[in-house]
Amino acid sequence: MPQDQRQLLPFRYNTRQREKLIANGQALSGLGAIGKVTLPRVGLGNALLFTLNATVTTSAAAALATLGPWSIVSRFRVDLNLGNMNLVDTTGYGMYLLNQRISAGFAPDGGGNWTPTGTEFAAGVASGANVWKLQWIIPLSANLGSEFDTGLIVLQAPEIQVDFTVTLTNNGSDFITNFTSLTAASFDLDLIYFEVPDPNFVQLPPGQIVRTVEISKPFAATGLVDYTIERQGQLMQLCSYIIANGARSDGIDFMQFIANINDTIYQFKPDKLRLYETYLYGLPLQAGNFCLDLWHARESPSAGDDRDIVDSEVLTTLQWQAVISSGTTLGTGNNFFNTVRRTLVNFQQPIPGMAI
Repeated sequence: MPQDQRQLLPFRYNTRQREKLIANGQALSGLGAIGKVTLPRVGLGNALLFTLNATVTTSAAAALATLGPWSIVSRFRVDLNLGNMNLVDTTGYGMYLLNQRISAGFAPDGGGNWTPTGTEFAAGVASGANVWKLQWIIPLSANLGSEFDTGLIVLQAPEIQVDFTVTLTNNGSDFITNFTSLTAASFDLDLIYFEVPDPNFVQLPPGQIVRTVEISKPFAATGLVDYTIERQGQLMQLCSYIIANGARSDGIDFMQFIANINDTIYQFKPDKLRLYETYLYGLPLQAGNFCLDLWHARESPSAGDDRDIVDSEVLTTLQWQAVISSGTTLGTGNNFFNTVRRTLVNFQQPIPGMAI
């Protein structure tokens, strides 16, 4: 029977999830250190599990910075050599923010819903040496559950190389006060992937990727701060955090999502957006954090369909705006509107090794 008439089996029920430890205690030299791992050429990449271990020493009893402890990581990057595209490019805090929004009620530090043990999370602030353990889930495809197959990366295709890079911040004050030193830093990296079944019998996922990219827009005055979203693919999520005078701030009047300059799709006052977010994520929300989840068409975040996602390529402009309240205290050079954007990108031609 010709291949185009053959009834292929569904991918979801004819593959198997696997996990592989690909970096075990890889050393980081200290502040500003860079660690890099090339992902193994095996299976279809779904997610990375990253663990940072370190000893943080303070000169006196300390406090975490406004984005601490997650701001100890300056940048996570996952780069794909398909058109030199970055799959993931976020700060440590931006990835933490996304982690709160990929499964209802989850956060790497407990997030107020559960109390982690020291084997899961530790970020002490006592005077002297504190053993830290921080962990992140770094999604490569859409999520690890209902939409795991949306954007899987064919790691075993010879045309594709995927590199993971972590960069630590240069300044201890970015994550804790009274900082003295960062020592004994190392990381583990696990790959969650799925087996590639025989494409003669099983329908493989289409040629898609999910891009997770963070941008930062500085501002110097109250009023409207605009992020014009790039015209690429289908917009799934916007996760923002607002920094005013160096600290996370709720000092906004509205968060607005506008198409083609004058078509206001959403205009949330902060209390209404918080109510809606709490319904979706089941977590107590931190100051300054606001998310627009366009991919929530079921009773769980990041587990919907394309009911509400927006095709950015058919619009002239797509804007995500914060209206900073007039009474908000601003500093000099320390006010930022930061946003993690998740976008589904379809390719006209299949990625090598994907569905025929």
